Amino acid sequence: MQPFNSNFLLCQLRFVYCVSRSTSKPVIKMKLPTLLLFSGLLFFANTITAQGKYAGTKKGLIGTTYTDIRNIEGLQGWQFRQGSVITAMDDPEMIIVDVFQKGTTYIVYFSIKEDTASDEFVIMDVLEIKGVTKTQEVKTAFCRENKMENAGIVALVKPVHAEYVRALKAWHFNRDKRRIEIKTVSNIDCLNEGFDQT
Repeated sequence: MQPFNSNFLLCQLRFVYCVSRSTSKPVIKMKLPTLLLFSGLLFFANTITAQGKYAGTKKGLIGTTYTDIRNIEGLQGWQFRQGSVITAMDDPEMIIVDVFQKGTTYIVYFSIKEDTASDEFVIMDVLEIKGVTKTQEVKTAFCRENKMENAGIVALVKPVHAEYVRALKAWHFNRDKRRIEIKTVSNIDCLNEGFDQT
């Protein structure tokens, strides 16, 4: 039978930073369930802190539950510009993107309705775009990446006389991580809905 080692006992506790008396080097020991729990918490914390990265002054909207876009607290005085469902009609969860404007600032948010029997949506992430000029537009739902449709893209464009216009700036709603991420614009363009080929 081995003699009782208090240092070993401390290291066996869930997650304890300990120093071996013989080597004076840090030793971290973690049991598998604790390691999985700790990893999960880190992932969750990373996801939560990543949401709102581009929300600017409207970060407080994240997590807001609503049934009517006209009555979202924090958007009084903002003008509704556009909204689209970006998931397939047979998808078990519905994701929508809505755009509001006040002056030269645009607010874009992605909401999810997880229960199709409910009327409630939850705002998952928000994008604030400042300094949009009169010659620029914010496009959602009708953008492409590498000429492949991608409804989760939000782009700032300057419309020209063409069927598709290139993005000046672009973001994407990552459905798995429930957050907005920045995109490189090199291969992103959006449908110019007002374009007439005649």
